[in-house]
Amino acid sequence: MISSPSMRWLAGSLGTAVLLVASAAAAASLWALPRLRFDHAPRSLLRADAEADRLEEELARAFGSDDILLLAWEVPTLLDPEVFAHVERVTAALTGIEGLEEIYSVASDAVRLPLGTFPRRLRAEDLETGSGRAHAREALRRAPVYAGTLYNDGLDVVAVATTVGRAGREERDRTIDAVRALARRLSPPDRPIRVSGVSAFAREAAHYAVRDLLRIGAVALAASLLALVWMAGSARLALLALASTGLPPLLALGAAALAGVPVTAMGAALFPVLGVIGITNSLHLLNLYGEALGRGAGVEEAAAEATRRVALPVLLGLGTTAAAFFSLSATGVPAFHAGGTLVALGTLAAMPVVLLALPAGLIRMRSPPPGRLARRLDRPLVRLASSSIRHAGPLLALALLLTLGGIGLLARARVGVDILASFKAHTEIAQTYRFLDERLTATVPVDAILTARAGATSAEILRDLEAFSTEVERIPGVASAQSLATLVLYGRSINPVPIGDEGALAVLRAGFKEITARFEHLPSHRYRIKMRVREGSPPEVLDRIEASLPLLKSGTAHLTGLYVRAVGTTRSLLASLLRGTVLMAGVVLLVVGLAFRSLRLVLAAVLPNVAPPAFVFGGAVLAGISIDITAVAVGAVAVGLAIDGTLHLLFRLVAERRKRGAPGAALLRTQRSIGRALVISTLVLVSGLCCLALSAFLPTARFGIYTAAICLVALLGDLVALPAGVTMSGWSAPRSRAS
Repeated sequence: MISSPSMRWLAGSLGTAVLLVASAAAAASLWALPRLRFDHAPRSLLRADAEADRLEEELARAFGSDDILLLAWEVPTLLDPEVFAHVERVTAALTGIEGLEEIYSVASDAVRLPLGTFPRRLRAEDLETGSGRAHAREALRRAPVYAGTLYNDGLDVVAVATTVGRAGREERDRTIDAVRALARRLSPPDRPIRVSGVSAFAREAAHYAVRDLLRIGAVALAASLLALVWMAGSARLALLALASTGLPPLLALGAAALAGVPVTAMGAALFPVLGVIGITNSLHLLNLYGEALGRGAGVEEAAAEATRRVALPVLLGLGTTAAAFFSLSATGVPAFHAGGTLVALGTLAAMPVVLLALPAGLIRMRSPPPGRLARRLDRPLVRLASSSIRHAGPLLALALLLTLGGIGLLARARVGVDILASFKAHTEIAQTYRFLDERLTATVPVDAILTARAGATSAEILRDLEAFSTEVERIPGVASAQSLATLVLYGRSINPVPIGDEGALAVLRAGFKEITARFEHLPSHRYRIKMRVREGSPPEVLDRIEASLPLLKSGTAHLTGLYVRAVGTTRSLLASLLRGTVLMAGVVLLVVGLAFRSLRLVLAAVLPNVAPPAFVFGGAVLAGISIDITAVAVGAVAVGLAIDGTLHLLFRLVAERRKRGAPGAALLRTQRSIGRALVISTLVLVSGLCCLALSAFLPTARFGIYTAAICLVALLGDLVALPAGVTMSGWSAPRSRAS
């Protein structure tokens, strides 16, 4: 055990040095923050798959860029000459934006319609007479490859599609910003032009993430400050704790900025929580500091004693929390990997801040003892512990039953696949995708790629493509399935004489090269069926699409696209959730076993740390709430956070048991002392997590709500199930073990 003089030196001189170094690092972090980058591509929320990435890159080279921007808006009718003239202006304006490649609209030269003897581009003068509008309506109806993308069946929604060139992130962001600025400038009154697409989604998500980081961080720190003032009874003491524990998230953000590591949506949400984690551990130190001052110790001696008593549980608690965040890398989801790693490093940085910088601040400021308000919890906590000891058997049986029930319910969990529907309904980005899904086209892409076998004829390939497309379009949730066969039907309809499929295909290859190339790549004998799936479609839709692949008999076929990746990710959720939770539970039990060398205490700590995630997720399943990508992160992180309270209680229990009295009396004294700080620190942590519910990004909001709920259940487990478990285990403290 570290001697008191050594501890006073650690808390004083070394702590002051740590505080100065951390302050300098914080200043450097503030200087680096403007360089912070955000990355919110939908792919970052999906499980990493190098082979799928390679294939998608290969297909993009073969069929052209799939990074499509869609500018869509409502109109009275597309057949109005003034409306059409507006479409022409938008189309022409897009040609002046650097970074855009093909541009398609009913007013572009690339889109030709059967308006006479030969297909040609629609012009405003075609719509100036009733007969001209009738011919235009019929031509639009006979162009299935454009319907649902460049206009809808009612002709009261029109769109311009453009592809973004292959460029770096900064160049692409500038292009997206320019397109959005053009859309705002050319939007008709009360009919905004909505910009959508994968790149547009990522760019808009970055704006929301920056706002969330500032807003949630401010609210979380304000809530933490109020809780600190309430417990400490001193604004000066509260500000000291807040200033010292606010350093780790700032340092982590600065490190990310300097290293050029992009912050994802989940990472942006976790940084405010990192500060709250430091505050909760600081509260335990302040609690012991106040107890020492209450016994007549001086400020320096009290700070040293509090640091000595809290050091091991803080080190082990923050270590397991960091391990939980590091474990997010095992999910294979880039957003969790990047955010979890940065926050884990910040958690480790919180160790010297809490154990050295904060005590140094207490000594230098000659801080007063914490206030007495939190002591009002002492009597209820003692009564709760007494009741837990008296009814230990039934309480443990109930906790075990609820845990097993929650695990059993997880087998019935529904998984969600909404990647593009990741924002709250009131946000502009959510309204855009809902508008598109309801009024124009489904927004989730799926591609079926047919690689024709040697010797397969064009007739066989077209027959298979048509059969597959027809079958797939019958599946509920699939809005459209377009292929070369769709183009051939169109090609046959626009020719004045029957030319058959082979002739129509020859005409398309000669006169419609740009659009044909998006469905056929002759050098590799590949053919593409582009499908659109409605938002919210369950994974079973993909099963039915896969079941239709044998219709493509002229070669081998496989599926790719955002929806395919999303379903694959979500279907691994339950296994990842259970694996991560069990892994962290194993780490927790190993830490308890090594720290106390007592199998009885290990058994007593099982339920308080395993039951909360099982109970919360089981309740979510029972309530009919689907499990989404967020759940992968919650299980392991929540267990890592929950162990902190268990460790503080057990270390104090061991110390009290060695001093004097029976195990029951030691439990009551522990609850009266550590239980008080545990309740307040958990409430601070929960308040910080609940602030994440303010996020417009739904995975972030759900992460905060789920984790807060698990932490509350874990608090109940520590205050009720842990005393009951210790009582039933028959544990007694060893005689030669340091507290």
